[in-house]
Amino acid sequence: MIDLEFDRPNGFLILRASGVLTVADYTKAVPEMEYAIELLGKPLRVLLRLEDFRGWEIKALWEELKFDLRHRKDTGRIAVIGDSKLEEWGARLAGPVAKAEMRFFRFEDETEARRWLRGAKSS
Repeated sequence: MIDLEFDRPNGFLILRASGVLTVADYTKAVPEMEYAIELLGKPLRVLLRLEDFRGWEIKALWEELKFDLRHRKDTGRIAVIGDSKLEEWGARLAGPVAKAEMRFFRFEDETEARRWLRGAKSS
């Protein structure tokens, strides 16, 4: 499932991904994400929380890649919040594909992630 929330005061999108993502999840979420790009401006800053995230169905992964390529120039910083080495590794590999500045943070470091998204220096 993909759940989206706009953090207007801070100017970023909070995206929660959980379980195994499906094409139906992307069919619902992509228009909302594209609206966020228009609403919050470019480059879009994203707080991506991986909550019990277990990956993608193959067709959903294709939808993810198409979205990332279509919006390569629309995304700025992406803070990925998770709890596994695999998620951290995935964030490092995804940054160049998305052409975004991407950093991985553990759940206990979410305050630091939000600070980094707002443009503050982080440790």
